[in-house]
Amino acid sequence: MSAVRGFTLLEMLVAIAIFAIVGAIAYTGLDHAMDIRTQLKTVRGLWEARGLAYYRLENDLSQARGRPVRDGAGTLVPAFMVRQMGRGVRLNFTTGGTAPLTSAPRSDLRRVDYTVKHGALIWRRWPVLDRAPGEHRVKEVLLRGVRSFRVDILTPSGLYVRTWPVAGQPAAEPSLVKVVVTLKNGRHLRWLFAVGR
Repeated sequence: MSAVRGFTLLEMLVAIAIFAIVGAIAYTGLDHAMDIRTQLKTVRGLWEARGLAYYRLENDLSQARGRPVRDGAGTLVPAFMVRQMGRGVRLNFTTGGTAPLTSAPRSDLRRVDYTVKHGALIWRRWPVLDRAPGEHRVKEVLLRGVRSFRVDILTPSGLYVRTWPVAGQPAAEPSLVKVVVTLKNGRHLRWLFAVGR
């Protein structure tokens, strides 16, 4: 009669050691895969934000309209305006938009504004063109981690300027706008947009 033979203590220790090594390798690989996944998610989010900022600027600038507006104080503001503000810039203009979903006659024009505040590129839109005092606006953060926002406007003479309208020139819409967004990591996003095309 043959005796039933089990595992020896040494065989059990070797088996446990092998499982421990395989488990450590698997855990290290899984941990590395999760780190890569997190990094890819972060990078994807950055590129999505950059794409949204580009799309919003391109869409608004391509539909720029020559309609001046009145601000909350009743002052007439040019249809297209670029002003230097400290270390930043403010791009403010009238643009076309989606036609209203009502049967009542209503304009599809809107006033939009781009500026950098607290390290973020901000897009703002007013619900009406000629504003009453205290009129609220819709605000959205397009891009975070922004160090500076620069706008260069091509003049009819072929030179780029940083403010619009140009002093002493009739207030009109420019034909071309160059936007440079400098990120906090030192990288530059350089975009060129046709205005009202």
